[in-house]
Amino acid sequence: MTSLSPFAGLLYEGRDDDLVRFRENPIDDTLSTMVRSIFDSLDEHRDDVRQGLSEDDCDLLILFARRRTVGALRENSLRAVQDALDAYALLPTERDVPWESWFKATLVIGRHLGLMLDDAHQRFSNGATEVVAERADVAFDGVGRITDLAQCHVIEVTTSYGVGLLETTVVREQASKSWGGITGLPVVLGQYQVNYSPTTNLAEMAVAIADALDTSGFVTTSAIHQDQLVASTFDLVTSGSYLDSLGCLSFFADGAQGQPTFAVVVAEVASEEHYDVQFQGDDLAQDLAEAADTIEEQSALARGSCVVVVSALPDFGEDASDEPIDLSSFLEIARQAL
Repeated sequence: MTSLSPFAGLLYEGRDDDLVRFRENPIDDTLSTMVRSIFDSLDEHRDDVRQGLSEDDCDLLILFARRRTVGALRENSLRAVQDALDAYALLPTERDVPWESWFKATLVIGRHLGLMLDDAHQRFSNGATEVVAERADVAFDGVGRITDLAQCHVIEVTTSYGVGLLETTVVREQASKSWGGITGLPVVLGQYQVNYSPTTNLAEMAVAIADALDTSGFVTTSAIHQDQLVASTFDLVTSGSYLDSLGCLSFFADGAQGQPTFAVVVAEVASEEHYDVQFQGDDLAQDLAEAADTIEEQSALARGSCVVVVSALPDFGEDASDEPIDLSSFLEIARQAL
């Protein structure tokens, strides 16, 4: 027989992973007490709990840690910082911990709040597995070279929900299949971080649209994430798959009672010289919106330098209709929200 997980029955709700539209959940307080108790228990008990963690348990702890990092920022709470670090230390393998993003972001926020990094490092090492502790050494040593939260691939945003955090997209290239002619080693192309430097409060625009769609009762929206502008959305052929933007956010809208499911993209476009295609008009955002709007099962609008596109998602169900999906009514909800 296997022992029942101490986290059995604890489950975050559908949108608790939205750290832009952050909402309080009493599960955070419950987990805070539980994680602290397990972490401070005898090594044997802590290891027994760790070895019995299911994949769902690990996902729960990872989301809890991220939410506590946001909570630390919102409440100036060192307790929340320590909760996040303790949760990461309880994870069974080093692959479970987001070292280059949320873990370092927690340390940076903690440092700003007065966290004694040496003490936190010692506590983490004492409670984590040997492999996880060794990987944490690198993160703790490297945090001194980080001067800005964005270097952790995490960005602070402010909306009607208050302060939130947005994880930025990092594109990691795989080693190519060809081999270096001199070294005989595979060629690695490295990685790059997708830009996020809008001049408007893009996060608030996304929040306003998502909330309006939720209020309509026709759909339920997902968490807001960073995204990229796909060139095919505007029927453009470019040197790459994506268009440059100053910032791009997206979320999904899951239809209820026979309503369609679709994606919503909110982006601030860059100036025209950033693109390798020619546009007809003087208003780039308007040109892009008009191009997207002409594509079947899409609707789009422009607001200043920003463009909003709603695009139907494929429906592979047995009852799927062959008729094109009209999303104009949902775009009208977005228009009114803005």
